[in-house]
This record gives sequence, structure tokens and C-alpha cells, in this order.
Amino acid sequence: MLMLGDVERAIAARDPALGELIVRYLAQDDPEDGRGELSPADEDDDDAAPVDVPAGAFTLDRLNAAVSPRGLANKTATERKLARRDAFAAAESSPFAPPRLRLGKLLIELYERGDPEGRAALLHVFAVGTMKWGAWQAAKWIYKRAEERHDAALYGVLAYRFDAMKQTPHAAGELGAGTLLYLRRRAWRYLRLLGQAVPDAYPVFAVEVLRHYPADAGAHASSWVAAQIWGHGALEGGRGAASFGPPARGDAMQLRAFPAAWKLSPAPLLRLLEAAVNDLVCDWAIRCLRADHPLALRAVEPAWLARLGRRPVAAIHGFVVALLRDSPELHQSKLRELGLHDVVLGFLRSPSPEARAYALEYAAAHAPDLAIDELIELVEHGAEEVVKFAAARLDAVSPRQIGVARLLRLLGSALAPWAAARLAQGFAPGDIEAAQFVDTAARGTGAFGFLIKFWNDKQVAIPARFWTALLDDPRFTAGEWRLRTIVQTALTELGKRTAREIGAAWIQASLEDRARTDAVARWLDAGMLSGDELDVEWLKGLVGKPRLRPIALTLLADRRRVAPARVGLGWLLELARSGDADLAGFAQRMLLESFEPADFAPGRDPAAGVSRLWELASGPKSPEPVRGFAATYLKAHHLDLGPRLAEARALGIKPRLDHDAYAMAVVRPLLFDARADVRRLAVAIAGEEIARWGDPGLVYELAGAPFKEPRALGCELLLGVIAAEAPFDPVQGAADAGSPGSASTSPPGAAPRDATRGARPPASATRMPAAWIQGPRLFQLAESPHQAAREVALTLIRRLYDRIGGAERLAWLMDSPEREVRLFAVRLFWDRHRPRPWPADFAPRKAAAAGVVGRERFADLAALRQFARVVLFGLPPGRLGERDPIVEGAPRPERALPASVAKRRLIEALRDAALEDVELARAIAPVLGELSSSIAKGEWQASVQALTALRAHHAEGL
Repeated sequence: MLMLGDVERAIAARDPALGELIVRYLAQDDPEDGRGELSPADEDDDDAAPVDVPAGAFTLDRLNAAVSPRGLANKTATERKLARRDAFAAAESSPFAPPRLRLGKLLIELYERGDPEGRAALLHVFAVGTMKWGAWQAAKWIYKRAEERHDAALYGVLAYRFDAMKQTPHAAGELGAGTLLYLRRRAWRYLRLLGQAVPDAYPVFAVEVLRHYPADAGAHASSWVAAQIWGHGALEGGRGAASFGPPARGDAMQLRAFPAAWKLSPAPLLRLLEAAVNDLVCDWAIRCLRADHPLALRAVEPAWLARLGRRPVAAIHGFVVALLRDSPELHQSKLRELGLHDVVLGFLRSPSPEARAYALEYAAAHAPDLAIDELIELVEHGAEEVVKFAAARLDAVSPRQIGVARLLRLLGSALAPWAAARLAQGFAPGDIEAAQFVDTAARGTGAFGFLIKFWNDKQVAIPARFWTALLDDPRFTAGEWRLRTIVQTALTELGKRTAREIGAAWIQASLEDRARTDAVARWLDAGMLSGDELDVEWLKGLVGKPRLRPIALTLLADRRRVAPARVGLGWLLELARSGDADLAGFAQRMLLESFEPADFAPGRDPAAGVSRLWELASGPKSPEPVRGFAATYLKAHHLDLGPRLAEARALGIKPRLDHDAYAMAVVRPLLFDARADVRRLAVAIAGEEIARWGDPGLVYELAGAPFKEPRALGCELLLGVIAAEAPFDPVQGAADAGSPGSASTSPPGAAPRDATRGARPPASATRMPAAWIQGPRLFQLAESPHQAAREVALTLIRRLYDRIGGAERLAWLMDSPEREVRLFAVRLFWDRHRPRPWPADFAPRKAAAAGVVGRERFADLAALRQFARVVLFGLPPGRLGERDPIVEGAPRPERALPASVAKRRLIEALRDAALEDVELARAIAPVLGELSSSIAKGEWQASVQALTALRAHHAEGL
């Protein structure tokens, strides 16, 4: 980026490149309002601080609005002039307007200085620079001074620019169409008045205008000044618009403006031939010379002809050839002596057919020593007749004289079909260098096909370095459509070579090239790189690039190519910590499949490796992804658990750890760890190892644990004992829901329904010996703060009551703070210890030494009545809390009924029992009377109904 300060310093230093510097400065975009010139308007910088432009500050937009027709409406001419002047002055002094508005004053000062360097810079700027405000101010001011001072050079370049503004770079919104039309007319008016007043000066000024029209200005381009110069007679009455081309009808010499002035001297026209670059302008000048100054063309200097002949204009070439043909002193045999030999041979490349024909005649007769390089260039770039001539000359030269490089340049040329045969005749594949191979292939499929045939005929393989050089060449990496088949051929051929031939570094770089990734990935899949040739560190770097990550992971996971030890345990463990699921999964799979426990410790010590695994699985600083991997590894290599693990089966892992690796001292603390994933690992291991550890107390500790994972395992183990003891009865299991012992129809005082009845024992049922069932521990568990543990304990107490129960322990439970536990104790107490009459035919075989456990009777009627009161009033008033889920597939403990339903059913059960036993009816009638005064609708209704039924049935007994 250039700044106005750079232009100022170049002007002060009289820099010879000042003109081009100003042209580049004008071609830049304007900065945003208030920003420096190093911040162009199109820069997308989200971090750049916004510029606060004060209201009323002069910016480029405000300047546009101020000098627009709408902004100058309803003003007189003088007012408009003053308004424009004030607006531009304010914008030039504003820090929020583009600095290039101040360039106009610098250019005016440069013109006033008048030194040759400054004038040359101004000529270049006004000829090719982008015309916009700033430079436009200087252009108008300098044009007026050039008219006043009769400055032909500056007048000429500015008159041309005004005339051709639409075809040159300019800011259309800043240059008014009316102003341009006025300046075009003014430029011609000055020439017209000059021709009338000073005919001698008119051609000089007209030539200065015409010489600036560029070579690409065509006959149909818009023009007014040039059209008037050579077609004034045909434009009388015109309004400022015409075409650039000279008149095609009528006498062109009479239609031009001031024809007599052109006849005064040939010098302006000769200067125009040496300075103009437009073919139409040069052709018009030649016609004027032939019409007005034929004598001046009879004795021309060879040096002048040489200067003209080197100009790249077709009309001039034809003109020079005509002069050579017309002058005996310039016969072809004398041209070498006159210094015109090279000029005429240069016409072999001329756009003029006449000049090429003359050059071919001359070369055939007087240039037998044309250089081979020049002949090759003519074959490559010449016109058809020139190519035939050059090819015929080369056909007579031996292959060694031509050289391999030149023959390669001729391959594929339709006019040099002998090139392939000459190449095969004089050279071997080893004579061709990689750069020559690439240059030839870059010309297209024709030349490339001849190259392939040359190597095939010699039965030699093209070196791999040739193909790699071809693919690295910018001409083949630009995505050119015509070269796509050559690129595919190169990739296919390289796919057949070894990595040693190609080079591992090139393969690595090509994999990262988007255009070659797919092809190189196929090579790698086929095993091109393996073992020491495959750079593992490079693959690790590719893992960090999402586009290439799948390829890198596939290669790293292939043990045929990369040994796991080369990948590195540390890197895999680091990768296992990644938050990316794919990366973490890859690392864990590779660690599971390819690393033994001993690999995790220095020196491959198995015991240290196991310790390291447990540290990874449960260490306080171990991140969760690493803990997950270590847990999976420990489970997958367990002798019993591993074969059942899905990950181990999928990877075909055979367990490598024995039971000693899972000691209770290591696992037991993890069962109560605060992290859920650590507890899950410990539970999985403990479920397999607990019987081997031989610690019954651990089961009860698990069942009463504060965390649901160990608690679920403990409950599963305890329930498994009774599930294993009960044989599976599908009929009983199906009918159990409607049995008298079920929750829906159980009589009052009956224990809750046992969920283990009719159920298959779980997988872990045999892991805990039945001998581990301990009554005191179960009764302690029944008072656990966790409902699931209490339910399991109560289920076991009811099922195993004969073995572990007793009235004393039930009485202990009756004091529990949990209502469902008290209710359970009362129900079980009534079921097992209520008074029962001896059967009439019962006769004991021998006197019992002591009372039967579990069959004690109530002391008196008051005790029985108090028991009924405790049972009825002790039921919970609302729902029980949520309980923890039991492990899937394990037996479910009983779940208590809602309080209202349980109380209603208990009253109904007492009623049914009392209907058969008048003594029981006398015992519970007072209690039911107390309950009938309850405010709970269900309670008093059931009590009133029961009392009514009892009184109706036992009218006299009550």
C-alpha cells in the first residue's frame, strides 16, 4: 500500500519512477472514512475498532452530495462555482476524507516546477492513471495552462485523455458527463483555432494528440478529437460524438482538417510514425506521407528504417517493406551491409502478411545461417507459412545439431512430425532431464503422448522423480482442465512405484495437498509406507488435522505397518484424555488391543503395570476419559468378566490378568469412592471376586452403602441367596399375584408379597454363600436410611424368619423411626406369634424343654387389644418415598401398598377374622370404635362397616 507521503517524498527526491508510483497510488481503493491509507475499505478486520465520524465532518460521501446536481440546485452559476470550491477545500482539509484529494495540488506544483523528470511523470500519469478527484483537479488546471502556454506535450496527452476517457480507467461517479463533453469540444476548438491562426503549428499539436491512442483502440471506439483531425470534412455539423476510425469513404486526404497544413513539412508525420502505437494512426500517417511528401520517401536513411522496422506495428512493417522494394539502393543483397539484416528477419514474426512474405524471401535467399533456437521459436509461435519454412530448415539438420531440448520443444507440432523420430534416432531416455520432461508435458496431451511413446519404445520406465517434478510444477497445480489427464497419469504411475523411489518426504507433503490427498491415501492403504519408512511422529501430527485424521488413525492402528511400541504409551494415554470421542475411542481401542499390563510400567514389570492401571482407573488426578479406558482394560482382562464384556469380544481380547490383580485391599476403597465411574468399576470387579475374598461383612456394608451402585450389588447378592434356594415354579410364579399372600388379597397381618417367588436366580445368585446370612446384620440393615436396603432386609427377614427371627428382634424393629418397618414388624409378629388353639386331636410326643421360637402367645386380652391398636394407628398416613433401582435382572423386594388401601384391607381382615372368633371380636371392637371417630373418610367408613357386621353376627356375644 502506498500513501500520499510516499508520493511527496518521491517528488522531492525527483524519483525517475515517480510517474508509475502515482499511477499505482491512484489505482488503490480509498480507506474508510477516518482511517489511515494502510486500512483499505475492503479490508475485513473484525478486530478493528470502529471510527467515530463526527456529525457534519467532511467525508467523501458528503463531498459527493455537496457537488451533485441536487446539492447545487437552485443556485446561480457563480454560486455553484463557489460552492464547489468551498466543498473541495473543506474535503481536502478534513481528516475524514481520502488524502488523494490533496494530490491535485502536488501535481500542479510539479507542473509549475517544469523540470524534465516532473513533466515525464505528468505525461505518464495523465496517459494511463486512474482519473478521479485530486488528479482530475490537476488535469483540468494544467490543461488550461497548456492552452495558454501552447505546451504541445501536456496539451496532447490531456486532449487524448479527455477524448478517450470512456475507454480508460476513471471514477465515473466523480467525473461529470457534461464536463467531459465540454472538454472534448474545447480540445478540438483549440486545435481548430490553432490551425486557422498558425498552420505550421497545427500538425505538431495534432501529432501530440494522436500518438497517445493505445494499440487496442479500435475503429468503432468513441472519439471526437481524433475523428475531427482525420475526418473533419465528414463531421461538419456534428455534436461531439463520432467513431475513432479514419473515414472509409471519400478522399481521406481532403476530409482531414487543414490538409494544407500537413503538406508544409513531413517532420510531424515522421515523428508520428516513430511515436504512435495504434495501427490505425500509423496507417493514416503513412497515407499522408505518401500523398503529401512522396519525395521524402525516396531517399530514406537505413538507420531510420531500422528504427521503424523494430516497432511492433503491422502498418509500419508493411510500409518499411514497401520502401525496401521500391528502392534499388535497398536491394536484399545489400541489407546485411546496411544493418537491416536482423530487422528484415524480425519480420518473420510480423503481424503484417506483406512483411512476412518479404522476410521469407529474404531468409530463403540470404539467411542460410538462421540459428536453430530462432527456427524452433518460429515453429512454436510463427504464422503458418513461417512455420513451414522453419520446419523445412530444421528437417535438414541432424538430431545432435538440433539437440534434445529443442527436439522436445518440437514434439507434438503438426508441421514437425519428424521430431519424434529424430528424438528416438539421436537420443536415449537418460539424455532427457526432469525439467525438460515437465516443460514438454505442460504443452498438452499431444507432446506428452510422444514422450510416453519414446520411453515405451526404449523399454525404460520413466523415473519417479520426473513424475514428482511434474506434479509439483505450478502449471499442473493450477487445476488447468486440459492437463487433468496428465496429472491422473502421473498419480497412477507413482502408485506403482515404491516409497524409496518416490521419497517419503514427497509422499508426506502430497498427502497434505488437497488435490492429491485421495490418491496418496490409496497408496498408503495399499501399503506403500510401512515399518521404518512410515514416520510415526508425522502421523501423530496429522491426527491434529481434522481432514487427515481418519487416514492417520487408520495407519496408526494397523499393526502390520506400525508396531504399537512405536506409537508410544504416553501419547496414547494423552490422546485418551481428549474430549473428541473419536480420538479417545481410538486410543482406548489401541491400548486395549495392543498393550499388555507390563507395558504400563517402566521395565515391563507386571506387578508395577497392574498398580499403574489401578492408579489410572482411580487416581485423584486421573481425568475421566483415562479412568474410563483403565476401567475397561481391567474389566476386559478379568478371567471371568472379560469374556462377557462386549468391548473385549469385539476386539478378540484374551484376559491377561489373574485374580491376584483384583485384591480386596485395592477394590474395597473404590466401592465407596465419590466418583460414579470408579464405583461402577469396583462394583463390576467385586461382583466377580467377593466370594473369593471371603468377607461376609462386606456384603452388608455394600447393601447399606450411601451410593446406589454398591448398594445395588449388596442387595442383589442378598436377594440372590433366597432366589437360589427357591426352585423355579412357573405356575406358582404366574399365580403368585393372586395368592392369599399377595399384596392385593393378603389377610391383615400377612407379610408383604415376596418378589423373589417364582423368579429365576440372577447371575450373581451363586456368588454369595447362604452361610453368610446373619440375622443381626439383617435386622441392622432393616433400619438403614435407604429404602431399597430396608426393603431387601425386610424381605429376607420374612423369608428366613424361622432361621434368623424372634419376638425380641421384632420388638426391636417396632421401635424403628420408619413407619413401614414398624408396620412390617407388627404384621410379622401377628402372623407368627398370635394365639392359636391346639387342634382337638393334637398330642405332643414329648414335653418341650422350652417354648418354640416364633410361637409365643399374648399374655392377656389387654395385650392383644393393644397390639391391634398399634397396628391400626401405626400405619403411615401417606405414600412411601422413592427407592433406588435394583440391578437389572435381579429379584425385586416387596413394595408397600398405599396407606389408605393397607389400612382398609387390615380392618377388613380383622373383621373377617373376628366374624369367626367371638373372643377376637370382643378384643378389637373397642379399638374399631375408637377408629370410627377418625376424620379420614376411608378409616371411619371401614370401621363403622366392620362394627356393624360384628354386632349383627355376634349380637349376644358382644
